[in-house]
Amino acid sequence: MNALNLSRRLASRIVEGLKGRGRILVVKGGTAALVRAVDDAMSGYVEPLAERALHAQALGEDPATREALSRLTGHVTQALLASEHLEDVFADRSVVEREVLDAARLALHEASATQGEAVVRVELDLLGYVAATAGKRARPESLVRALERAGHVAGARLQTYDPAQREAVFHPEPPANPDLHLELEEAVADELCALVEQGAVELPTLERTAPLTHEVSPSERARLTRLIDRAATRTLRRTGNTATWAIPDGRSVRIVYTPLSELDARDVDIHVAAFVAELNTLLADAGAPPITSQPAPPAAAEPPKHADGNGAVQEAEPAAEEAALSEPAPKPTRARATTKRSPRSTKRTPTGTRAAATRTTTKKRAPAKRATKAGAAEEATRKKATKATTKKRALPATTKKARTTKPRATKKR
Repeated sequence: MNALNLSRRLASRIVEGLKGRGRILVVKGGTAALVRAVDDAMSGYVEPLAERALHAQALGEDPATREALSRLTGHVTQALLASEHLEDVFADRSVVEREVLDAARLALHEASATQGEAVVRVELDLLGYVAATAGKRARPESLVRALERAGHVAGARLQTYDPAQREAVFHPEPPANPDLHLELEEAVADELCALVEQGAVELPTLERTAPLTHEVSPSERARLTRLIDRAATRTLRRTGNTATWAIPDGRSVRIVYTPLSELDARDVDIHVAAFVAELNTLLADAGAPPITSQPAPPAAAEPPKHADGNGAVQEAEPAAEEAALSEPAPKPTRARATTKRSPRSTKRTPTGTRAAATRTTTKKRAPAKRATKAGAAEEATRKKATKATTKKRALPATTKKARTTKPRATKKR
């Protein structure tokens, strides 16, 4: 509460209190005029009391406050009793002075009690992109000093700052004004932006790299620097942002962009595309040679093809061995226990010879009987009997002619 409001409230409370207790009689319709007269009489005496009401908790215990109240009471009582708007007085001067003193103390205590509610809170995140970002990136001591300077400019005193909520609490200084909140927000935003301008806080930057359609030599780049910078001012810096450009290899342009608002941070690619388009047009007009092909990017290292269990890398095998390893190996087959056939002759043999060969082959290919003890004994006995019979018979000499295969003629019975 400022001194002006406190003076008006105190004058109204004094007049209404004296009328309510029957101490004075006011001329009909002269109450408002009497209040104005008392208010004018307190001019110059309320300011010290208002300042103490904003900071002191026990007003009656302060000697300076008691002295100021005493002077105020005497001056107001004299002006009240001498006013033409007062018709009659039904109390002594001492009683009127005591009533004025009690009303003044009560008004000051109420002003001191409500002072805790009359604080101004400023949220840094609501002050714009630059101020909010500077508040996040500034050092704590630099931030507190900036808030104190802002409060001094706006007519308030910094009470506390909450880093978690990013909120500053200010106490208004007398005389306060109704626009203190807006003035504090503007002052805090100006102080935080000043930290950025002084280099105490660096704003975040965005980097972009774009290819060019024309190759630029170092000498041509130096000659076109001023024209390229003008193009950057028309495109990248047209909204007040900060931007720098560089052409490191003659084939691409690198841009470092510092946005000053959230919208500019979202539209950075649009600004970069406009700048690159103007730059390509400028290079084409200057006669720079076009870039026919872009240099191939370096090949990435191939991972090792083999590695054993302990992580050691083995040498790669030849392509032929890889192809051989990639083919599935044939499954082993069981060998047949059959006799090998003789190759077939291309010449035709006589019918008898073929029949004899067939009989011989059939005998050879007959499966062998499993040898057992009883079978072996019978075979030995049969062989002995065959030998004996062969010796007894006298066989005629045979010729070396091949036996014919004509069937024997049999007689019909």
